[in-house]
Amino acid sequence: MTKRILLAGVLGGIAMFLWEGLAHEVLPLGEAGIRGLDNEAAVVAILKENVKQPGFYIFPGGEVLQPGLTGAQKEEATKKAMEQWRAGPSGIMVVHPEGIESSPRVLITQCLLDIVVTLLVAFLLSLAPSISSYGGRLLFVSLIGLVPTLSAELPYWNWYGFPSTYVLAVGFVHLMGFVAAGLVVAAFVKAASAPGAARSAA
Repeated sequence: MTKRILLAGVLGGIAMFLWEGLAHEVLPLGEAGIRGLDNEAAVVAILKENVKQPGFYIFPGGEVLQPGLTGAQKEEATKKAMEQWRAGPSGIMVVHPEGIESSPRVLITQCLLDIVVTLLVAFLLSLAPSISSYGGRLLFVSLIGLVPTLSAELPYWNWYGFPSTYVLAVGFVHLMGFVAAGLVVAAFVKAASAPGAARSAA
């Protein structure tokens, strides 16, 4: 059974990775809901001048995150930030002042991450012996693909105003990625569906 899980995780993770590549490089899903800056050069120049450390930034309201604030000071800073958020502009950004390299390592890392998550899914499926049919196993894996959107993308939409188009596109990419992985995983992780099958498959 362990060999089946490992094989399902690796092959299923590769299937998920290939789907993600198709979604981002061939289909319009990778750019859905994302816009470029109207005056990018001017904004980049301001960032270079004012943001010196790489990190995850939120604005307005940076005062709230300053260390050493008393309770009263933090309450006042939070009130001010909420007023500024309503007035706008507001947003979040990940900034790398020195740039960031796009290399084969990034693709390899993504593929490995897909394999790891698919290994976890294959293991979870192996613990569900009552799912005996291929269709049922595929559905089990596919439904897990809703978790990233429900637990991460939708909260980003709710709290930070991520574009609905972006969230829907990313959610579809997540779901179909698990469907692609599930087509493989459901074919391999099936020994647990019958009593004693795990021993015969080992």
